[in-house]
Amino acid sequence: MAGIIADISEILLQMGLAASVTETERAIAQEALRVATAAVKRFLRYDPVQATHTEFYPQNDFRRGGRIAIWEVSDTQAYTRELSEFVSNEIQVKHLPIRSITSLKVDYDGRAGTRAGSFGAGTAKVEGTDFWPNYDSEDSAGVKVCKDGIIRSLGAWPDVAGSVKIVYVAGYSDAELHGQDSVIDASAILEAVIDEAVRRVLKVYSRQKRRASGFAGPFTSESLGSYSYSVDSGIYAKLVGGGMDLLPETEQKLQEFIRCDMGVM
Repeated sequence: MAGIIADISEILLQMGLAASVTETERAIAQEALRVATAAVKRFLRYDPVQATHTEFYPQNDFRRGGRIAIWEVSDTQAYTRELSEFVSNEIQVKHLPIRSITSLKVDYDGRAGTRAGSFGAGTAKVEGTDFWPNYDSEDSAGVKVCKDGIIRSLGAWPDVAGSVKIVYVAGYSDAELHGQDSVIDASAILEAVIDEAVRRVLKVYSRQKRRASGFAGPFTSESLGSYSYSVDSGIYAKLVGGGMDLLPETEQKLQEFIRCDMGVM
């Protein structure tokens, strides 16, 4: 399913509940999946599901400290631009891996897109001429992939926060997450989510009393005769342990996919 790492059906299948599952069991599994997915994303430091992202850089203001002047050329003239000595010709975006750059614009008064008319057509930069992602591999379709998320510039990037607007596609496809791609295998991420979700489900089940109809978890209302209840999602959130750390073996499984801060803008 688009937009998610793992589906609830994959958790139930892993636990042998796919053929017959109670509403309580499904509710517990759904909450466990939500918490496990969030925990994996926090550890990776990005959302690994392939999507389009719009971000503004630099995200820190480098105008303090020593200053340097560099020459740049516009369509009509050459001019000098003053920069902080800490600026770089590299920007590292938040989501990995970069699959394509939809657009990249530089507006020294862009103000992260809040100024009317900012990042107009004249501020667009050309990939391969003005900038280029650090492509280091190709996917199964022969399209370049940038695993570290670094985009290099022909000159120094601006030092004013929010003056670079990048629209890009990053992340792994559903086939790659499920180990069904012939080149890129990101199935360890899916396995980590499933493992952690199942662990949280079992934690809840261990606290519940088994009845003939299955596991009866926390409820907020109950009626006699035809038994019914409503699930208190807040209670389930506490039971599955929103603050639980990932197991060491899960962290080890995810090591090659972590977004490492390269110390760039």
